[in-house]
Amino acid sequence: RFAAFEEGFAMVDSKGLYRLACLFFAVTNTLGADSRQIHAASLSRRQVNRSVHDLPRGGLKEGGRTTSLPLSVGTGILLAFNSGFVNGCCLSGGIAPDGTKQAVAAVTGAWTTSAVGLASGNSDQFRTQLNMILSFASGSAIAGLLNPRPATYEMNSSYGPLFLLGSALLAVASRVAVGAKDYPTKAFFYLAAVANGIQNSVTSTHTANLCRTSHFSGISSDIGTFLGQVLRGNQQNLLKLKVFLCLGGAFFLGGVISVYVTERYAASSLLFSALLYLFIGCGTLFMK
Repeated sequence: RFAAFEEGFAMVDSKGLYRLACLFFAVTNTLGADSRQIHAASLSRRQVNRSVHDLPRGGLKEGGRTTSLPLSVGTGILLAFNSGFVNGCCLSGGIAPDGTKQAVAAVTGAWTTSAVGLASGNSDQFRTQLNMILSFASGSAIAGLLNPRPATYEMNSSYGPLFLLGSALLAVASRVAVGAKDYPTKAFFYLAAVANGIQNSVTSTHTANLCRTSHFSGISSDIGTFLGQVLRGNQQNLLKLKVFLCLGGAFFLGGVISVYVTERYAASSLLFSALLYLFIGCGTLFMK
């Protein structure tokens, strides 16, 4: 049950942000049922050799690499919070000198607004939203290039450069946003979108699509579907439902906090997320 996740997170860092992740699971635990019934085949479109419920609570060492479902999910929840924070900073209008608001964590809306811009003759809208789509996709492409064969639930050094790059992108985005007062530009939005694209690709491939941390259209649909199934007695996807609720709650909380942070730090708010990426990047860089 939930105890497996709780103990796993406690072993990662009992005093850190992973405890917050455990609290998310505690809230959703009221849904009941045995979370260990999930099978790896239901997590992904591709075959996974070992069921996730066979992974030890504290993680398993394989060839110097750490395999751990609780660690992977806990990190995903933390990164969902981060993505919600970055998206909130950009959507609040607090980091742009002219108050421009732009979503950078997902591009579902950008596809439509770019199409509307093209059809209506609004070239600026079309160009901006097209750049957002390309930026997010570019981030995912970079993640695929630097880590072409990700191993499910295995933490290793191949993720280090990706998070370090994300940290650099957000740090540069912060500086560009500050300078946009004198030199108007939207490049800082594009840089933030690239960082989110990297993050979403990493967490999606690392957890076999269990944790999609920057894009919540699909997760919102899955939450509704799995909730309906649970209410009718089908608990096969109960663990996924719990994880998705935690991811959504973390993303939402990140957006709430971003409002207060940008009111005080403006464009420098992105540096907090850059520091988080730096911490994760350095931590994973030295894994075998």
